Amino acid sequence: MKGILFLSATALASLLMTGCAGKSGNETLGRMEKSQIDSTIVKGKSTREDVKTLMGDPSKTDFDNNGLEKWSYVHVRKDLKAVNYIPVANWFVNGTNDTTKTLVVLFDDKGIVKNFISADAKGETKGGLFQ
Repeated sequence: MKGILFLSATALASLLMTGCAGKSGNETLGRMEKSQIDSTIVKGKSTREDVKTLMGDPSKTDFDNNGLEKWSYVHVRKDLKAVNYIPVANWFVNGTNDTTKTLVVLFDDKGIVKNFISADAKGETKGGLFQ
């Protein structure tokens, strides 16, 4: 009986800790690896339509200092830290482990990709009385 109780408690704890992630932004970007983006978008060849078909609508559109059209995509994933599930301790220390993916694409006046950059960044958000 103790074995079943222990197994049930372990399964419940695992389920609680793995199921809590907040996501925002472009889901396609969130699913893609940097290498996929770098091999799919081709400077001097890919068009606005190609990028829109691949990534969807940009999070932001703008012009750079040279007048080139700039599309930006962002995806953020926040995973709760394990300490968030510890009663009382989570009053003092809590937070999330964050992953931010970005993609910025520049188009020439004909709508062809002139340049682009993609990046992944890891960080954390801290909370609680001791933060």
